[in-house]
Amino acid sequence: MPANPDYQCYLDAVARQRAHQEDWLKVGYAPLGFYLKDFCLHEVGGTWHLFHIAGTPGVSCCLPGNEIWLGHATTRDFVTWETHEPCFFINVRGWDHGHVFAPYVVSHGGKHWMFYTGVATDNTQRIGMATSTDLFHWERVGERPVIRPEEYGWAFCPTSGGAACRDPHVIAHEGFSQMYYTAVTKDGRGCVARASSRDLLTWKDEGIAYAFSGWNQCESCNVQKRDDGRWLLFFGGHHAWSYVESDSPLRWPDTTPRKLRADITGMEVIARRGNRWLVAYFGLRYYRLLVGVLDWSEPEPTIVQITDPAVLREFGLPGPGR
Repeated sequence: MPANPDYQCYLDAVARQRAHQEDWLKVGYAPLGFYLKDFCLHEVGGTWHLFHIAGTPGVSCCLPGNEIWLGHATTRDFVTWETHEPCFFINVRGWDHGHVFAPYVVSHGGKHWMFYTGVATDNTQRIGMATSTDLFHWERVGERPVIRPEEYGWAFCPTSGGAACRDPHVIAHEGFSQMYYTAVTKDGRGCVARASSRDLLTWKDEGIAYAFSGWNQCESCNVQKRDDGRWLLFFGGHHAWSYVESDSPLRWPDTTPRKLRADITGMEVIARRGNRWLVAYFGLRYYRLLVGVLDWSEPEPTIVQITDPAVLREFGLPGPGR
């Protein structure tokens, strides 16, 4: 059989991406030639799977043709990354024909579930769902979004002309899955909303989990339970990476949030050692995945980037290459 240069071109391109390495702790991870934005980390058997928005540097996220697939990479130590082929694309004939944003992955019932923001070309957003058995190949569930705020009385969410409904984050709590996502209220306030489910397939609107009159947008919400039993709701946007506290993960009081760092838009917790949290994050000015420590014992806690692999071993991660 004669050589097939077209297929070889594909193989060479994939191999180059997979093998490409930099000093990721110093410069932050992103696939070669692309930027990285809203992301999630999902650990299975000691391997961390990273799913993320990917786009072309210098191009707006709202321009049709950009941010049309989700990136996938793996690591065991956050020092060496293996970049895989894109794992999920827009559906050009579906409701999510413009962009795909902000994946979040959980495992349940013998398979993996991805919640993602699907976007029309006019930036009208809803939240959809896909499943996988291997974390590499994903299939959409149903033909409609699972979160549709146009049906909820509290939300400003028109069906065309642009609408905020994005950045899902899912936790298990007292027999239910709780999904948090960012949206806008009818009176124009940015908020984090909540929905609940027993089976991950059907979701009940639970209304507003947090809203504050100081901002008209929230980004990349994340919920964590502290060792003292308090629940922290984190979010970012065009202001600062901030948080509010509550005794319950169902509702947070409408108080002024506390700022952690001004240039961060999203964060995931990798591991904890007492008051010290190892986190991954990205920011408005630098679209790569960085790793840092959030130390709650400090008088003014903030996230500090780490570049020394020895700090990772403090949190139980293996040394490079192990």
